[in-house]
Amino acid sequence: MSKLPVIPVEEFALRRQMLQQEARDAGLDLLVIFSNDRSTAGPAHVRYVTDFATHFESSCCLIPAEGESVLVTGPEAEALAQLTAKIDNIVVAEEFKHPEQDHPFSKMSTFPEIIGKMAPALGHKVRKVGIIGQELMDVALYSLLAEHYELSSVDELMYKHRAIKSPAEIEVIKYCFEIAEVGFEAAVEAIDVGVPEYEIAAAAEYAMRMMGTEGTGIDTIVGTGPHAAPIVVRATHRRVERGDLLGVTVIPRYQGYHGAVGRPISVGRPNPELADAVALAVEAQNEVLRHLKPGAIGREVEHKAREVMATKGLDPYFAYVGIHTVGLVEFEPPIFHAASDVKIEADMIVSVDIPCFLAPFGGFRVEDGYHVTNDGPKALNFNQAGLIQI
Repeated sequence: MSKLPVIPVEEFALRRQMLQQEARDAGLDLLVIFSNDRSTAGPAHVRYVTDFATHFESSCCLIPAEGESVLVTGPEAEALAQLTAKIDNIVVAEEFKHPEQDHPFSKMSTFPEIIGKMAPALGHKVRKVGIIGQELMDVALYSLLAEHYELSSVDELMYKHRAIKSPAEIEVIKYCFEIAEVGFEAAVEAIDVGVPEYEIAAAAEYAMRMMGTEGTGIDTIVGTGPHAAPIVVRATHRRVERGDLLGVTVIPRYQGYHGAVGRPISVGRPNPELADAVALAVEAQNEVLRHLKPGAIGREVEHKAREVMATKGLDPYFAYVGIHTVGLVEFEPPIFHAASDVKIEADMIVSVDIPCFLAPFGGFRVEDGYHVTNDGPKALNFNQAGLIQI
């Protein structure tokens, strides 16, 4: 296998420098960038600035307006951070320790002690603190910080930079979609009457692991028959039956980044109503692609898909926002919802995800990834379009 793409070490330092400048511009003394190991979005913030994949215990990166950034972990993750994180200063926080565990091998400090050491570089005590990832933070830590500092939630300081991908990120995400394509094809090959959902998911995940993925951003979605109707499902022991509609979506995580490919699959002759709905969803996706270009207002482009689905009365089943960027989270801001005026920009990686769920014939999505360029959107995966029949 040829050398796989990665984010270079120096890029993480540049990201921290960029956020340090954002802190100064915002009049903040410190940014607290928080992560946990919730599989969907929890690890993303710290991964972006340190490449540390938060696991088991929470972690955060402290970026002061002046001075050295610090990765803060719990005691059980300390050695993992030392091996993998792209940052030199790593400390262990008492607050991240499990209350019923003893760790005599680890030297721990409290958050006020860790933050207090930043005062000399700043020239004064830390007062104003911006939190990135506040919605992930546990109440106890937030309450502790609120006792000592003036807090504000400032996720936008990071997301505006994450929305536009660097050349290295683009290469990593391109490969992630290659992984997704292979994983999806492996799932299709595993489908047969009598095969349980979990075996189909296992086939996809095995194929993706063999290409270097570190896991999945969201559990592999395999829904058969009635299990295909909801927006999100998990693979169960239900076995494929002839005439089933399957919803399959694979979301590999590679170097922290995501790709997502989703299709409906019919085992045998499809319901004509379903076939017509999927064909319309493909038409809706193509209509989006005709308008997906730098400078366009994202919600207006997204609305093009809704207009197409409405031509045959399927707009009530358009269950969520159909265009969003992809990065360290599969459903990452900006999400081009009805109240957003955010414009599409070159070097965004965008998922065009046309949903049709909880309909009388079941549910499905048609989802693919695209690199937005000045010459138009470039497809990142090339799976068979529309309904797949087995």
